[in-house]
Amino acid sequence: MLSVESIDSVLKSYYLDAICTSLNTGVSPLYQAIEKTAAEIRGKEAVVPTMFGLCGGLGTTEEAGELPDAGECMRAAFSVPLKNIYGVIDITDKAIRASRDNASGIVGILNNEIRAMVRSARFNLNRMLWMDGKGLLATVTAFKSGSMPEVTVDDARMMAGGMKIDIYRSGSILVSGIRVYDVDHVNNKFIAKYEELASVTLTSGDQIYVQKSKGSEVNGIPYLFSSDNAYFGIGKAANPGIKPTAKSLGDVLTVDAMQEFFDISSLRAGSDPDMIVCSPKTRRQYLKQLELNRRNIDYLNLDGGFKTLSFNGIPVVGERFAPDGEMYFLNTPTLKLVELNDWEWLEGENGSILSQLDRKAVYTATLVKYANFVAVSPRAQARLYGITDPVTETEESTEPGAGV
Repeated sequence: MLSVESIDSVLKSYYLDAICTSLNTGVSPLYQAIEKTAAEIRGKEAVVPTMFGLCGGLGTTEEAGELPDAGECMRAAFSVPLKNIYGVIDITDKAIRASRDNASGIVGILNNEIRAMVRSARFNLNRMLWMDGKGLLATVTAFKSGSMPEVTVDDARMMAGGMKIDIYRSGSILVSGIRVYDVDHVNNKFIAKYEELASVTLTSGDQIYVQKSKGSEVNGIPYLFSSDNAYFGIGKAANPGIKPTAKSLGDVLTVDAMQEFFDISSLRAGSDPDMIVCSPKTRRQYLKQLELNRRNIDYLNLDGGFKTLSFNGIPVVGERFAPDGEMYFLNTPTLKLVELNDWEWLEGENGSILSQLDRKAVYTATLVKYANFVAVSPRAQARLYGITDPVTETEESTEPGAGV
């Protein structure tokens, strides 16, 4: 007969390995390429050593001359706080009791709940990789009340239907736990439930975060390139050698411009980038350049079943969360996801996974991962930004003086 204890056993022995495999290999090409390690964990943080520049102890002298003086490598250590990442599923007591003599019934429920949770985890892990840790999803630009309130934002790419969000105004929470019904990514709008927004009127400038996550998310790639004075505790002014490369193109993307920046990033890093990541829009601009110049269009098959364009034999990955008009030339061997553990079930007394919610006939199970993203060698990463949209023939013909 099926019981809470037997469901616990199934969650541990059957589902956990499959969840870990899915979340470590199916998120994105970049996420899969990043090393996951617990080697640098020290208590509640990771202490990650970095080295920049060359050893200064090399030189050439006369045959009987003095040997070169030793010059130790410049070193520092990043103090990387581990972020708390949780995934929660609920199962009602009625569902468990109804399946006591029919194991396939509860298996179907578990499959559906866990698949949905894994899908959400994939989305959010990939999203956080392209955010700075503050958790800002979007900023409100317009609001239309009604039976299905419509919220317009500056950019909806970080949002998806089903999300639960908090909305802040001037740094203070305005309303919490709002369920997003649907997102219109073409027009940067989303629909919310009337009852949840009936008591407030959103205004331009209100800020949207994932529920209970403001300021607590993973420090992704934008944090590396941010204008902050330090990177995980190491000051950039006092240690300019840790700064990544960044350059504004201020023009349309060309293959020559990509090659020039590839060479620049290689020079500073001391090795060639092994992956270029950009938004799908910017990737289309690269593809258009290949077509205009009648170059061969080469594709690469990556681990995890991903297929991408290539440049200089390395993948050009189109990432939905990457900003438009930018390209990131990355050395993935120097990127790490430092983690206290892989995904594990949060266990209660006696190792139980399912626990009853207070005063509810509902059992809950929680997956947990304590981790953060760090570039061990920030100078080996490079960002080409300011890529402008190409002018179409129609736009050219409507410019002042066109055809004169």
